Amino acid sequence: MNQPAQKPRRRTQEERRETTRTALLEATVHCLGRDGYAGTSISSITQQAGVSRGALLHHYPTKNELIAAAILYFYRQRLSRFADKLLGADTESLSLEDRLRVLKEDFASWYDTALEIEVVMRTNREIADLEKEMTAVDNDEMSRQYAKLFPEFADTKDTLALVGIACALMRSLAGNEEGPNNENQFRVCADMLRTYLAASKDA
Repeated sequence: MNQPAQKPRRRTQEERRETTRTALLEATVHCLGRDGYAGTSISSITQQAGVSRGALLHHYPTKNELIAAAILYFYRQRLSRFADKLLGADTESLSLEDRLRVLKEDFASWYDTALEIEVVMRTNREIADLEKEMTAVDNDEMSRQYAKLFPEFADTKDTLALVGIACALMRSLAGNEEGPNNENQFRVCADMLRTYLAASKDA
């Protein structure tokens, strides 16, 4: 006897709101990478997200609020990607070079978008302040997550500083042309971090 087909569960209002917000944030990040901040308009975002202008304004009353939220979303998604690749079941088998390469490859994949975000944060004080205010809510948790990415740094007094340096170095290399010179620079960066770790253990 055939069982009657079950009706799909109706999404809650909060689930629908979250879906719309995510679509808007992802569309904004996409437009920033494709068109730059100057070329990113409300209409291009709504078209990319597939939502109405009214829906956008309901969630984000101003363009600057939307851009700031999208920047924070981009940073959270990047941290999530790092965690997925570096904190999995095989995390203990990863070398320092493996971990650095994950950062470098991700930075390279999103380089244009990240560069545009840096420009926005430096040139638009309101967006920078809004993003800083939003980040303050979970800044400590994000810092703890970053600290876990490199267990090699855990026993030093400068764990977060070392993670920041590792990110800065890999972000810089990601903007350079791939080739033997870039790979040599990568090895030098890894050697510098290893030398510091060895010196800190001997101190």
